Amino acid sequence: MTTFLYRPQTVLLRRALFQVHLWTGVCAGLYVFVVCATGAALVFRIDLQRVAHPHLFAPSAGEPAHPAAMLDSVSQAYPDHGISFIDAPTTERQTYLAYPFKGDVYLAVLLDPATARVLGEVPEQGWVRTLQRLHFDLLAGRTGRLVNGIGGGLLLALCLTGIVIWWQGLANWRRGFVVDTRRGRRRINWDLHSATGIWTVVLIATWAVTGLYFVWPAEFRNVVNAVSPITVVSAPASGAPATGVAHRPWRELIDRARREHPDLHVAQVVLPLDATAAFRVMFSRVTPTPVGLPELTPVYLDQYSGAILPSPPEPRRTFGDHVMRWAAPLHVGNFGGLPIRIAWLVLGLAPPLLFVTGFIMWWTRVVRARWLGAKHE
Repeated sequence: MTTFLYRPQTVLLRRALFQVHLWTGVCAGLYVFVVCATGAALVFRIDLQRVAHPHLFAPSAGEPAHPAAMLDSVSQAYPDHGISFIDAPTTERQTYLAYPFKGDVYLAVLLDPATARVLGEVPEQGWVRTLQRLHFDLLAGRTGRLVNGIGGGLLLALCLTGIVIWWQGLANWRRGFVVDTRRGRRRINWDLHSATGIWTVVLIATWAVTGLYFVWPAEFRNVVNAVSPITVVSAPASGAPATGVAHRPWRELIDRARREHPDLHVAQVVLPLDATAAFRVMFSRVTPTPVGLPELTPVYLDQYSGAILPSPPEPRRTFGDHVMRWAAPLHVGNFGGLPIRIAWLVLGLAPPLLFVTGFIMWWTRVVRARWLGAKHE
């Protein structure tokens, strides 16, 4: 240990980890470049969609229509579909968003908040969707998604081995945080690789771990639950319906929920997916609804009688609860508004920069050196 603290370059384990880091970077570097560059761009996914499909994000002027009008409009446009839920406008999207579904196929439909008119569906084709599929599954479906999971593990390995390699000893450790532009090109490239890596390693490792959540959500949850139990909250259920009794009109249920919180705004309406589920209305203190992790207040109603159902007690959140709550927002950067999105965009380009600087080092020190050596033999 003392040797590692003062002369890490002489430690056999560090030299072995250097080779692991080197060849993992060479083999997975291009993958990391593509996934991280596309991920950085997708931080502004809604803005890209707005550019690609401006008619879907152009609300008309006027007072907001009743949320039930949105449900009626979607039901009329998609009579053979169910509706999962509708989202009110947010700080990043000025139109309503609804998810009609048929079987396992869900559509993303946008509506004018003033007229409740269906503006259209987010197309399944187009350059933004292609960018998303490239990031999510490398344009290869489930196989690509699994490759992404393996890639996330390799990226985490690069982070862990990189921390060990970065350490230059107690006398020189501060050098690893800066780029000395007075040195030659090779040294500047090394400093740029080293400093970029150490300043961003925690965030890159976070992206790698949370990326595993999107590939293996059930397994990820099981691992987190094994470390810190995840709280399971059961939603209240509607009473058993009498034969031939239909659910109450959606407008009536929404108005009933509004009377519980007259000073709040309807942020989301979740429709029951089966005969026993409750009708749920989520309220926000501000409008438009903040993106990311907004504090929403739920109201549950019996879909047949319209009675207010008792909300589950707010649990005392465990570490596992916080991990699951933050896994997706930390990966996509949809919290904290524009400053976080800009930070995620800029920092998301760190892995591609690390690949380029690492490739240059490998090429000049290994490939070029061997080529010149062979040439002079």
